[in-house]
Amino acid sequence: MKKYNWITVLLLNIVTCGIYSLIMWYTMDANSKQMADKSGVAEEKNGWSFIVFFFLLSCVTCGITALVWMYKHFKQQAAIAQKVGVALAPTDNPIVMIIIMCIPVYSFYVLCDNYNKLVDATGSAAE
Repeated sequence: MKKYNWITVLLLNIVTCGIYSLIMWYTMDANSKQMADKSGVAEEKNGWSFIVFFFLLSCVTCGITALVWMYKHFKQQAAIAQKVGVALAPTDNPIVMIIIMCIPVYSFYVLCDNYNKLVDATGSAAE
């Protein structure tokens, strides 16, 4: 699985006017589902696979759909981390993670760092 450098993600997000973020979220979610299966926490899988659709639907629902999707994603990450014995930083609380996603640059660092920790812990990193 691909690991993400937060500076690269931030720059690509700026250059593509946010389109790269949708691709990154989609890829992270698909990979998180594989990590959930591999680590045995399939009950926490985020069932909403069509991320672009749900982010577009969030325009109609004033962002509520996107918040629910993010909550499920972070809840899944916390379950995987607990199962494989990894400490997510700064927290594994999905609600706090959603709040952190509102902090411009720090959010990219936290998102990529936690994801990369899970990739390493589950042994899913590409050789």
